[in-house]
Amino acid sequence: MRLFNFTVSNCRNCNKCVRECPVKAIRFINNEAKISETRCIACGQCFVACPQHARNVQNDVEKVLNAIDYGKRIVAILDSAYMGTFKEPAKFVSALRALGFDSVQEMAAASEKVTELYINYINENAGKQDYFISSTCPATYIFIEKYHHELIKYLMPVASPMVMMGRVIKKDDPNCMAVYIGPCLSKKYETFPKDGAEVDAHITFVEILKMFRRRGINIDNMEPSIPDLVPAHSGENYSISGDMWPELTKTVEDNGYDILRVNGMDNVKELFESIENGTLEKCYIGLSACNESCINGPFIPWDANGLFCRRQKIKSFAEKGGWGVGRKKIDWDKIDTSYTFVPIEVPKDQPEEAEIRKILLDMGRKTKADEYDCGACGYNTCREKAIAVYNGMASIEMCWPNMREKAKRIGDLFFRNSINILFLLDKNLNILQINPVGERKLGFREEEAIGKPVDIFNAGRDIYQQALNIKNDILNVKMRLKDKNLTVITNIVYIEGDEIFVLMQDVTQEEERKEELAKLKMHTVETAQNVIEKQMRVAQEIASLLGETTAETKVVLNRLKDVVLKEEGD
Repeated sequence: MRLFNFTVSNCRNCNKCVRECPVKAIRFINNEAKISETRCIACGQCFVACPQHARNVQNDVEKVLNAIDYGKRIVAILDSAYMGTFKEPAKFVSALRALGFDSVQEMAAASEKVTELYINYINENAGKQDYFISSTCPATYIFIEKYHHELIKYLMPVASPMVMMGRVIKKDDPNCMAVYIGPCLSKKYETFPKDGAEVDAHITFVEILKMFRRRGINIDNMEPSIPDLVPAHSGENYSISGDMWPELTKTVEDNGYDILRVNGMDNVKELFESIENGTLEKCYIGLSACNESCINGPFIPWDANGLFCRRQKIKSFAEKGGWGVGRKKIDWDKIDTSYTFVPIEVPKDQPEEAEIRKILLDMGRKTKADEYDCGACGYNTCREKAIAVYNGMASIEMCWPNMREKAKRIGDLFFRNSINILFLLDKNLNILQINPVGERKLGFREEEAIGKPVDIFNAGRDIYQQALNIKNDILNVKMRLKDKNLTVITNIVYIEGDEIFVLMQDVTQEEERKEELAKLKMHTVETAQNVIEKQMRVAQEIASLLGETTAETKVVLNRLKDVVLKEEGD
């Protein structure tokens, strides 16, 4: 029953789907959520609960559009929840026709037949059994078939309205395509491909709106029209929690049975427990997996009318007589209206106590006092979680308290062994915690410092107050703690709840090396300048000496020249 699963890329391992799943049909493999087909009852609670929109639903959109494009006759089985979901239902019907549906038929027309069959069955079996359980919601009867076999005998052996409508449509035209359109997920189970399926495809309200957009159909631009088949009385009320035909109510009460209308899987589970332990008195039970029944199904569009507006709108429509037109009557002759419910085995091993204790130990639960039973993993108790681990439905790592403790241990390990000065301040700038390096370098033991103002460190106060005022971090601030002979780079981290985490990186040696390097540079510059000046003096002196010598040489040579010239003249 591969109806839907989770998109791995979006799943954030929040375990919310497990918490909401009434039968714990979700397993985690390599931290990825997977739906177990054998356990799932298709109630859609995980679909609604998922905050990351990680759900991936099998759909029949392409199947239906291809059938329309190939000219196949398509018949819509329209869930009566549409009356409250869409602002102008008559235009919605016209939009279906514009899309390519040859006929639009309200499922509520079959709901009336279901009620008639319920009345007959109760009259025939009153006094023979304590309970009569409705069989219109697939999720609830699958829940019974899989997990409460002893209650199958109380299910009224009547097909659901959708299945009955499919049978009527197929009798008239075996070759047509019957398509359910509504907000329900569990009806996908009844339309899932199998031999002899009465309904060929399942399209949700959300999907049909996407199909309209894809084919350029604007509901607002449609002319109103009514479905081809509508209920003869007030069958639209079937999508409303608690609404029943007066004839059914009278039949149940005349036979001495109470009436219970139970909606939502938590309530359904509690009800079944009451039946099984024998504390519930005889009654007729109308069941729905969704809170407030079908008008609050998982595929109601996000921008639809509010829940109670939907309820009010449908109720008002039914009380005014529905469509108020001549209604075609369904010929139920030779239509099979029965449905057989059978037990479905769900493999589930119950481990020995020793095995449970071993898994609990692996989970860090050495004693009963260690069992948190917080439900964060999706299971109500640590013991339930251990059984799920044994059955391969959960992993030991799925435990938020353990993860918090592990994170805290790692955090403490980092805090205690950091080579930097670390301390934590409260909103009044009093010291909450200081690490060993901070104790040593700031000169205060932790027990002496806790509760004291940060002023005792002589490490500034205004800058910490500034971080509190702006509720933001202040990073890479150089501070000189003169009395400690420290130079530090300070990072101040604001924590929600008005606490301040301070990290000081000791850069004293680096600063000292920088000072020494600066002194060396200055000394080198001075030395170089002295050498340059000395060389200049030497050069000047050499130049001066060379100048005097050259002048003397010139005089001597001129004299020598004159002597030579005189001798030649003689």
